[in-house]
Amino acid sequence: MQENQVAHVKLGTNRKIVQSVSEIPQNDWNLVAENRNVYLSLAYLSALESALADKMDFRYVISYAENGEPVLISVYQLVVFVDKRRQYSSDLCKLSYHIHKKISDVFTINVLVCGNVFCDGENGFLWRSITAHQAMDEVGAITESLKQEASIKEKSSITLFKEFWPDSTAHSDRLKKLQYRDFMIDVNMVLDFQESWKTMDDYLASMKTKFRTRAKSVYARSKALEIRDLTSEEIGQNSVRIEQLFGNVLENSDFSFGRLNAQAFVNFKRSLPDHFSFRGAWLGEELVGFSTAFYNGKVVEANFVGLDYEFNKEYAVYQRFLFDYVDQGLIRNMAQLHLGRTAELVKSQIGALPTNMKLYAKHRKSVSNLLLKPIIQSISPGEFELRMPFKENFTN
Repeated sequence: MQENQVAHVKLGTNRKIVQSVSEIPQNDWNLVAENRNVYLSLAYLSALESALADKMDFRYVISYAENGEPVLISVYQLVVFVDKRRQYSSDLCKLSYHIHKKISDVFTINVLVCGNVFCDGENGFLWRSITAHQAMDEVGAITESLKQEASIKEKSSITLFKEFWPDSTAHSDRLKKLQYRDFMIDVNMVLDFQESWKTMDDYLASMKTKFRTRAKSVYARSKALEIRDLTSEEIGQNSVRIEQLFGNVLENSDFSFGRLNAQAFVNFKRSLPDHFSFRGAWLGEELVGFSTAFYNGKVVEANFVGLDYEFNKEYAVYQRFLFDYVDQGLIRNMAQLHLGRTAELVKSQIGALPTNMKLYAKHRKSVSNLLLKPIIQSISPGEFELRMPFKENFTN
């Protein structure tokens, strides 16, 4: 989230709410966005919507000051949350008829999300010329208004804000005034690039002997792989295999919010060639894995991987991708690598440190919202043994 700013305009009551990127007043949107967040760029939003318009609903909002100046933009997604663990299913199913059990081991619920379900971080809104407190209050008010839309009210019962970095909670906690419950899920693993790291050799040299040896083992095992960038055309040509590899990983995930497809990756590469990376791992003529990332300002944001588990262990495909993220960040002189959640242990072995991120949830009905409290309180980050691979104690 942005730094707190001194307000020099007063928020008005005028908002522009649309359901498609094509309806967004581009000049107003770009005046607020200012190329500060790739996930809130019109190019990204259009690419995402084009690939998934038949699978999820979108809302885009511009808020205006009293003088007519656009001061805030926000993005919403209406998605299906799928939980395979059933850890909270029996409790959640008591809350609303909008919650369903489709089959014995899968639980689903429709959720209105302020943010982006396909990436971690503060990607739901941006503002200018107003304070962070004003922005937070305005987004809260927009959300309450959207929930009264017949189409949204009919489809969703839970509203979710995802997800805020620790230095933003002074502002995001204002959502509690609207009876939102705050909670944390698994940490985001973050690696700070050090000034002394100009190349991968520098990075590896900063590691303790044990971890450097482990890294060299990964490179030795993955030596047969050819890892390279794919063009949008190549992504399209390999779309069937990409869907298979992506599906393999999703099958092993505990939960998901919707699902990207190969067409989304094609669109991202075509619309954001300098900001989106799609890297394939080839074993001879066979694609055995892929990784994606966005270059968002000075941050490499690792997004998705697809794997053929038949080859993953022998050729260390996933671990090689982790080192490849580091390498790509160094080549581009980036400041941080965000590796997201899951696989915290192996990510810590390459130097990433855990950062807690806060989410906020609210049920549409006040009584059900009270029942939601103990469920939310029971959700907490998973435990793992943190590894510290560097000779020096770098902190993020």
